[in-house]
Amino acid sequence: MGRESLIQRYIVFSSKRIGKKIRRGIDVSYVYLSEPVKGVDPVFEARVGRDYVIAFLNSVDTPYRLINNRVAVLESEDPDTYLRRLVVYLGVRQHMKNSANLIEIVQNLSEIESLFWYSRFLEAYDRIGYWGVYRVAKAFRLLYRV
Repeated sequence: MGRESLIQRYIVFSSKRIGKKIRRGIDVSYVYLSEPVKGVDPVFEARVGRDYVIAFLNSVDTPYRLINNRVAVLESEDPDTYLRRLVVYLGVRQHMKNSANLIEIVQNLSEIESLFWYSRFLEAYDRIGYWGVYRVAKAFRLLYRV
């Protein structure tokens, strides 16, 4: 199987400054469906650091490679199944202090459940932003008792 038959999805790790009165830096993960290009907005953004993303990718056996410790490339014939679960994990994880059993819950989601939550998170991020994602994450946490 050649590399040309593999589809790629990108997660870019960066940091940004937040806060109005007290500015502080936070780690951010950006999800792209194609190669990140200047001027193209990410599909999803989460305030989750690289270590949490890599830990999740390793725990669910996702085929990926790191480029300069700044970009994770999901490579597979169908990377969207992994990407859906990753977006759900990122959306919920950014609003939690301790994620002890979150990885296991996201891993055990059915295909329909992961597709549903993936679409909810993307829609909330696109329409409202961070606080829209917070509302969806809160619903997820209440439903699955995380």
